[in-house]
Amino acid sequence: MKKISKSVLIFLIVMAILSFTNLLNIKIDGDVLKLSGISVIVGVIAYFVTRKANKNKDEGLNIKTIFKDFKEHPKAIVFAILPFITCILSTVIANKFLPEFNEHVNNRASFAISEDLIKTILLMAVLTLGEEIAWRGFFQKQTTKIIKFIPSIILTSLLFALGHYSSGSFIVVAYDLLFVFIDSSLFGLVFKETDNAWCSWIPHFLADILGVLLII
Repeated sequence: MKKISKSVLIFLIVMAILSFTNLLNIKIDGDVLKLSGISVIVGVIAYFVTRKANKNKDEGLNIKTIFKDFKEHPKAIVFAILPFITCILSTVIANKFLPEFNEHVNNRASFAISEDLIKTILLMAVLTLGEEIAWRGFFQKQTTKIIKFIPSIILTSLLFALGHYSSGSFIVVAYDLLFVFIDSSLFGLVFKETDNAWCSWIPHFLADILGVLLII
């Protein structure tokens, strides 16, 4: 714990708590109140508030070095490609054995999906960038300072998956969260290799767009 400040620890705890709120199924006027999205806002704020303590102000988020980071870390390219495979695989399996999966995901992400594809793409770009800054640029990076990388990426991806929880049949929800966890781990591996949330954002954003197109 000596490796991080108290303010960082508080931000981490708040993000973790918020990730569990979807499980509570809190309703207002019949609509489920989803507070887990606030964890992203908290994480983004935490990143920019605490980055002053970094040796490099662009540490963990440098748009200028995207191509250089991928070039110098070929493993990151492999990890960045895999989410597209998991996206297609999850859809193919679901279409054959779990047809209600697509409807479940569509309902879960309905706030970000509209008939206007351009609007959807822009909104997804902003949302996924926020998630990468919060969960990779801040949460994963800070937790690796107090625990080893493997436990850190498991914890980060578990909380990230719980933040995507939406009620439904157990098998559909479990199937959905499993692939969210896998993809989150892959984004985390890209970030570990590059130390750049812009690099992990690219596969995250493009894989989510592919997922939307497959659902549509």
